[in-house]
Amino acid sequence: MSENVVNLPDSLYEDYSKLKLTSSPPYASSSSAPPPGLTVVAQPTVEMILQWVYDLHKPNSPKFDFALHNLAYHRDNFEFLPSLLWESKNTVYIMLQEVFVAYRHLVGHISLRLFPHPLNPLRVYNVLLLFQSMAYHPDTSRRFLRAKMPNYFYPLMDLGLIDKRHECLRLAALGVIAHMLKASEDGAVSRYLMESGAVGFCAKPVEFGSIETKTVAVYILDKIMSTDEGLHYCCVLADRFFVIDELLKKLLVYLSSMYRPSSCLFNLVIGCYVKLSQKSRARDGIRRYTPFLLFDGTFARLYAEDPVADNNRIQLIQNLEN
Repeated sequence: MSENVVNLPDSLYEDYSKLKLTSSPPYASSSSAPPPGLTVVAQPTVEMILQWVYDLHKPNSPKFDFALHNLAYHRDNFEFLPSLLWESKNTVYIMLQEVFVAYRHLVGHISLRLFPHPLNPLRVYNVLLLFQSMAYHPDTSRRFLRAKMPNYFYPLMDLGLIDKRHECLRLAALGVIAHMLKASEDGAVSRYLMESGAVGFCAKPVEFGSIETKTVAVYILDKIMSTDEGLHYCCVLADRFFVIDELLKKLLVYLSSMYRPSSCLFNLVIGCYVKLSQKSRARDGIRRYTPFLLFDGTFARLYAEDPVADNNRIQLIQNLEN
């Protein structure tokens, strides 16, 4: 698979403001105005960054949202920011509290009187963007993994909800995991994700998510299967293979319903099948439960227009005939 497919465009898992899904902030709705005071400082100084991190320690203050919003907006402009957030006392703990609030509201409909305050999706969203920076930065990525941080984001990935607010959180949480994989060079992240059951947490994003969410979820699967250990993990048990096969087939059905199927998502799907077909047990499973949409002409135009997709198709056929 070509490099531009294995490494998705950064806009898919770095700057969610560029996606159609989040062209407006996650708090926006037809009946609500943006929260006051969340303006963006055009050119902050280092002193302002330090002050904003200090203001994160005041979660009940109006300064908190302003500081968080600006830190998330400028997260790529200050190289030291991920280390500063990670190393400053209690800052990560305070940020995680916002993620925990989101947990409560995901199940809070059964006991609303225990959680009377409405969920602030923008606050959680901005926190997740900062966690993405820590997950990717070379000075914090290994510490992020050693702290087993992915476990905190799985519940936000595992949402069976389709409204826009929850979709923003699901996409941003997936982005944290994608950042970890993008930063990993030795397979340590893939090993941890396998051990912690990350593959299973990609199921609901594939089933309920937007096309961007589906793409990032399959990117995670593809990256895991790009290592020998990851591919073995996905194929060693029949149940795991069938879970992945079912997800990939759902995506093929989804893509077949589109007038112009996403070539990026399609290449990831067929790329996953190419990887699976390298293992004899999975190859037998693909032969027996063939993904016919890949071969019956449904995506003929895409194959004709995209040499990468066509090469993957040819490689898959060769593997299955082996």
